[in-house]
Amino acid sequence: MAMTQSEVTTSRIILYIEAFVGVVYGLLFLLSPRWMFALSQDPGDPAAAGWVRWSGGLLIGVGVAAWLAAANPETQKPLVVGLVVAAALIALSLLYSLFNEFGGAQWFLWAPILINAALAVALGWVATKQT
Repeated sequence: MAMTQSEVTTSRIILYIEAFVGVVYGLLFLLSPRWMFALSQDPGDPAAAGWVRWSGGLLIGVGVAAWLAAANPETQKPLVVGLVVAAALIALSLLYSLFNEFGGAQWFLWAPILINAALAVALGWVATKQT
């Protein structure tokens, strides 16, 4: 069954939010990884933070893909399912780190945990509406 106009609009908004989150986090990791580690206040942060710049490129690419998918969300199920898996795994891995490895500022992990958990649920809804 085809998506209703309301479902298409809601799907677009969700994909645009995913795009925004991906690009913002991507730019932060690409352009200022040292600042991101300092912001975390984790005493175990690496002295050379530049090795995580590659993740910024990947996040920006995912954000661009989500932005482009928003133009026609009803035919983007494979991408959306991949985004659901990614958002869920990000939230779960950060939750694991929060309780087992992380010694920094709790808000620094809770914010992306909640953002990615919400995106996983929202994108899951989009995936259920697609054919």
